[in-house]
Amino acid sequence: MHDDEPLDEPVAAWRSRPPTVVAVLVAHRGSRWLPQTLASLDRLHHRPDHLVLVHDDSDPATRDLLTGHAGASRIVQAPPGRGFGGQVAAALEAETEAYDWIWLLHDDQICDPDALSGLLDEATASDDIGIVGPKVREWPSLKRLLEVGLTVTGTGQRETMLESGEPDAGQHDRPRDVLAVGSAGMLVRRDVWERLGGTDPRLPLFFDDIDFGWRANRAGYRVRTAPRSIVFHAEASSNKRRVRRKGVREHAGERRAAALHTMLANSDPLRFLPMSIRLFVGSLLRFLGFIVGKDLRSARGEIMAMVTVFANPGPMIAARRRRKPLVRRSNRELGDLFAPFWMPYQHGLDLAASTMQAVVRPESVESLGLRTIGVPEDDEEDPVVVDQPPWWRRRPWLTWVIVLLAGSLVAARSVAAGQLFSPVLPASPDSVEAWWGLLFERSHAVGLGSADVAPAYVVPLAAVGLLAWFAPGAIPWILTVLAVPFAALTAHRFGRLVSDDRGVRMAWAVSYGLVVAVTGAVSGGRLGTVIVLVVAPLFANVLLRLVLEPTWTRAVLVGLWIALVAAFAPVAWALGIVALVVSALLVRPAARYLALSAVVGTALLGPWLLDRVLSGRIWWEAGNPVDAPASAWDVVTGTGGGPGAAPWWIAVPLLVLAVAALVPEATRRSVTGAWIVAVVGLAAGLLASVSTYVPFPGAPAVRAWAGLGAGLWLGGLLTAVLFAWPVLRTRRYRRWRRPAIALLAAFPILAGSWLVVRGIDDPLESGDARVVPAFLAARPGTTVVLTGDSESGIVADAVVGPGPYLGAEALRTTAEREQRLHDTVVSLVTTPTRDDVDELARLGVDSIYAPDVDLDLARRIDAAPGLAPKGSDSPDSRVWSVTSEVEAEPAPEAGPARPWLSGLWVLAWLGAFIGALPVRRTVASAPSPDEEDDA
Repeated sequence: MHDDEPLDEPVAAWRSRPPTVVAVLVAHRGSRWLPQTLASLDRLHHRPDHLVLVHDDSDPATRDLLTGHAGASRIVQAPPGRGFGGQVAAALEAETEAYDWIWLLHDDQICDPDALSGLLDEATASDDIGIVGPKVREWPSLKRLLEVGLTVTGTGQRETMLESGEPDAGQHDRPRDVLAVGSAGMLVRRDVWERLGGTDPRLPLFFDDIDFGWRANRAGYRVRTAPRSIVFHAEASSNKRRVRRKGVREHAGERRAAALHTMLANSDPLRFLPMSIRLFVGSLLRFLGFIVGKDLRSARGEIMAMVTVFANPGPMIAARRRRKPLVRRSNRELGDLFAPFWMPYQHGLDLAASTMQAVVRPESVESLGLRTIGVPEDDEEDPVVVDQPPWWRRRPWLTWVIVLLAGSLVAARSVAAGQLFSPVLPASPDSVEAWWGLLFERSHAVGLGSADVAPAYVVPLAAVGLLAWFAPGAIPWILTVLAVPFAALTAHRFGRLVSDDRGVRMAWAVSYGLVVAVTGAVSGGRLGTVIVLVVAPLFANVLLRLVLEPTWTRAVLVGLWIALVAAFAPVAWALGIVALVVSALLVRPAARYLALSAVVGTALLGPWLLDRVLSGRIWWEAGNPVDAPASAWDVVTGTGGGPGAAPWWIAVPLLVLAVAALVPEATRRSVTGAWIVAVVGLAAGLLASVSTYVPFPGAPAVRAWAGLGAGLWLGGLLTAVLFAWPVLRTRRYRRWRRPAIALLAAFPILAGSWLVVRGIDDPLESGDARVVPAFLAARPGTTVVLTGDSESGIVADAVVGPGPYLGAEALRTTAEREQRLHDTVVSLVTTPTRDDVDELARLGVDSIYAPDVDLDLARRIDAAPGLAPKGSDSPDSRVWSVTSEVEAEPAPEAGPARPWLSGLWVLAWLGAFIGALPVRRTVASAPSPDEEDDA
């Protein structure tokens, strides 16, 4: 009796005439725990009448400990290779004396002195009780609860209904009926054991306890918990701390196979088929989940479990046949004993949350478990209340993020609603279905029809767009409007890797976030530059980790980042490859991993990259090709030139501080590295400022956008300052600390103030982005838009619906159809004939729209037979409808392999994403001691 038990507690009736109990202790390579286990049996207040010790002679140390125990009634050597239930059966076969109860014991459990007494108190309370189980705590912690009864979910998961790591504070001390109890300390009536035939031989290690308790319940017996009985269990087999050599052979997926067998063998007849389908489909989904989570061992085990159970249903059918004569209660009658239906979904949400945390912030994940619940050691005294500073001082980085978010929303005041568009950024489609169509359609309804391959950036847009199916415009809006806080967040994460100075790191991250706006990328709607600058710190973070600790997962992730940024800005591919080559030359052991990154980054872009590189259009970012003049001074001061860029003087404090960062010798090496990165960006920006490219055959050349290189230039200078800052703590440079702080603060203050005051509109706009009148945009036909005049020349551009959308602006028809349209329009505005109108009809044109037409040109088009004037949306514009009986020619169409090749392309991106996820291992998937010994 414990000291804290009440003195007036009634004595259980069984104590006057105790039932006979035979205890069976099964040992297999348990010399690590047996001394304490056997010692705890000697301390029992009420001991069993017989103690049978069973071993399989697989370990001499275990055998010697058992034979040396004086309290044993008999020692049995069981045949090798048997599971727990088989060894218990071997021990009971030789038992000739009568007994009432069987007490099952493991070699890795400690029994509380009142363990058997507490079990008998509950077992003898009613005649229909067939099985009783103790309260199980963790050994060696002795406080954490492991089991107070067991149940199972509808998906076959073992469930204790306890919080992981939950301490024992008496909250589960009321006895209750349960579906099953664990075999460690289980007390079973002898007649129940004999009637049920013991444990299922198909379950030698796992799920034998749940299956046995489930069968007992269905046979009409009650399974109870006895919380006054306490045992401490090390769970050596479940936690893979026990060597299984010469024991039960290990098979891939044995735990899951045992669960599937148990679920199907004990299901009701009417529920057998739905249960089979649910478990089969659920196992497939689990397999995919393990693949995504990079738990390849568990994925293999899941497939092997399905093969074991579903491909060989004979043992499961035989088990159902054996159970059928014993059934007295249906599973519906036992409904209260099963886990709630929502439990599997809760586990799925928890797993998804932990997986996402591992992907986004792997360094913050200390454990895959939830063992975080604890109890205070001393709660007698009231806690001391200490005045705390306000939250914005306790969490300064969160405060800065909120400030940047608020400032970005204020700057977006003029483009807060509607579609975002600019001369560079096309509007988004009405549905994400359009982006998926660009990937898999053989012929695109763009202009005069196109069979071109979709640009690479459509793949990530279509994938992310699944989250906003009917509002794809939200994606460019979020990326553009929130570019500054996004870039600051990614920069701060990289800063945590290279600097421990909290204040300077936050100032550096805020400054880097504002660089995106300073370049003019935000106001110009240059999505490619925005994405590159946001991702650049993440790329640097993973590349640095890859060089320091090479792994295949990080190599794939680096390649995935290169592919993502290069899809929107192809020049980033060249910059990324340069970074990989330099890293390989500096760190030779990581060369093969870096080579894999280059292969992954290049292969994911596919032929689209070759088209951009070989044709000299590597400067063309996502969006419309718009002329972007920029001077060398624009690049040096960190802007891409043109509307939306910041004034040159904003970057002057940063330039001064970055040059000064080269002076201290202590940090010169790291600062020089940052300067090299900055100079590479500067060189890219200067090269872009003097480069031109022709977006389409026959189109005028446009000057390349230099803002991407300018942004990398400023980012490198900021990093140089970050690396040099620690020297200001030294005595030699301490007097320069205040001027340095002033210069460091000047850039974010000036840039932030300029951004909030100016806003991000102009040329960025929001609202209706159609390029033709509403009644033409609502029609599915093709409209030729005429711009220019008779003197400077007429430019004809064919559009479908409201006009080109993001992703479709890079697709063009064949050169032959483009030339035919050009020749027809020239003839139409000079000497129009019926043949010209028929040619437009053959090309699929049904309307002509001139948004700003002169009268002379309008008269000549009016004279063309077959063109009917229509109403327009303004006095200066004109619309003509093409009336011709000529049928339209078929639009260009790609081969039948296009959808299949596009599917492989999408799968390659998906495979790279899965390959880049961090590898996760659970206890079940960790290598066993046998494997470690073999290794």
